[in-house]
Amino acid sequence: MEYLIDPSTLKFIAETINGYSEMVASKEIDSNELTELATEIAEEWTLDWDENQGFGSSDSTYMVKEFVDSVINIHFYKQYETTFAPVITTTKHHRLRVVKC
Repeated sequence: MEYLIDPSTLKFIAETINGYSEMVASKEIDSNELTELATEIAEEWTLDWDENQGFGSSDSTYMVKEFVDSVINIHFYKQYETTFAPVITTTKHHRLRVVKC
């Protein structure tokens, strides 16, 4: 099956999230179990996704969040939570002044 995000990639991205690896290591969760869960989520998203609809980075972020939330719900009921707080940065805009001669 061709997934929107391959399950191994889904696991890899989750491992880059601050606190995830430590959380999983604290319960010594089996890697095969995580692979099965990632496969279930990747398959569900792929089957439910309208092929005419694009799949972007924000969509993949929500898929990863669902994977991490599933790990939390199965192993850490109410001990952890995911937070999703994108950071917006502002920079000073340099205006080009036009001088008439």
